Amino acid sequence: MKRSLRLMGTVFTMLMSISTIALAEPVTFPKGAATPSETCGECHQVLFKEYALGVGSDNHSANHSIPATVSPAATAHATSKFTPLASGGSVEWCRSCHFAGSFNIPGKNEVGKQMPNVVNAGEISITCATCHLTPEGKVRSVRNSKNAPHASVVEPALQTSAVCAHCHVDTTNTRIVGGQYQTYLEWRDDFHKPGLGAQECQDCHMPRTLRKVAEDSDGAPVAVGRHLWTGGHSAQRLGGSLSLSIIQRDQDKAILSFSVTNIGAGHSVPTGPNARGVYLSVDVLDRQGVSRARKEWLFAPNFSGRPDDKAFLEEDKKLSGYEAYAQTRADAQGMHEPPVRAGEERLLDWNPSLAPGLYTVKARLRYTTDRFRTPAADDEKEMGNAALLITNK
Repeated sequence: MKRSLRLMGTVFTMLMSISTIALAEPVTFPKGAATPSETCGECHQVLFKEYALGVGSDNHSANHSIPATVSPAATAHATSKFTPLASGGSVEWCRSCHFAGSFNIPGKNEVGKQMPNVVNAGEISITCATCHLTPEGKVRSVRNSKNAPHASVVEPALQTSAVCAHCHVDTTNTRIVGGQYQTYLEWRDDFHKPGLGAQECQDCHMPRTLRKVAEDSDGAPVAVGRHLWTGGHSAQRLGGSLSLSIIQRDQDKAILSFSVTNIGAGHSVPTGPNARGVYLSVDVLDRQGVSRARKEWLFAPNFSGRPDDKAFLEEDKKLSGYEAYAQTRADAQGMHEPPVRAGEERLLDWNPSLAPGLYTVKARLRYTTDRFRTPAADDEKEMGNAALLITNK
């Protein structure tokens, strides 16, 4: 009898525990898109470490502090609160644009951000919730997450470029060829529509690996996109984007062309803010290794819908605020080559004046995240190089 009573007591305790679990309220997100990523990182530990520390990537950013035992760095999304200025200091610019609150994923022909809304933004940058939280407070996932402690919704568009369009394009539907902040439109119009490839943004910038979505779950490992978004700070991404060749048009004369072809990026190179630039540097060396001629081209987005040009410097004085600063520094650097569009081969001609003889032509492509900074940005990287032996008679 006593044993039966003890057994009944145990069963009752278990039922009460199950009842308590069943009645427990699901996790909610009262701060919306401003929910700190650390909240998500309590369960999604590896994904959070990729985002916050860049663990396992070659993605480097100078505006953060990380543990000394971690070699790479936080993603640009995790460090996006402040944008450093070439003149010194920083401007709270990225956060005010990107913190537009939770958003519905637009169709591929719909672009543009909502008006900025930094309520509850606090001291954080772009968070997990920025992309994963719906306006209704549910967490977007590419799979059914019925055992998750929060309300979830399956959203196939989370694996398409449409989700990136909310931020990675200017606030207008109008394509400005050669302009800054046109990345999504470059992908859609220059890469996707002509059929250059079927890749979405995530296929290159979020390569997949097998893992559990949440480490403490009972689920089996599945293919999950890495939350690193390797791009302009990544040697891996940069090294496979452009090809470079040197062409001697006449085998006896120094009539040269340089072929720069966008073979590996689904958008223009460089893309994004107009501070980003690609330099093509050419050096002609004689048989003793002495430089006899040099030439350099700059590829970069324009600040506005017109080309950057020193001829506009006087007109720039009529501008005010950030536009005056940004447009003036762009025009002060003068005219440059527009970015190389997806699938485009750009041919640049040069006929250096050389004495008769044998020469080695060396060409190098290098990338910088801030072409206005002097000296060059710390993360300047080589994208490719080529050499050609020529005869000039």
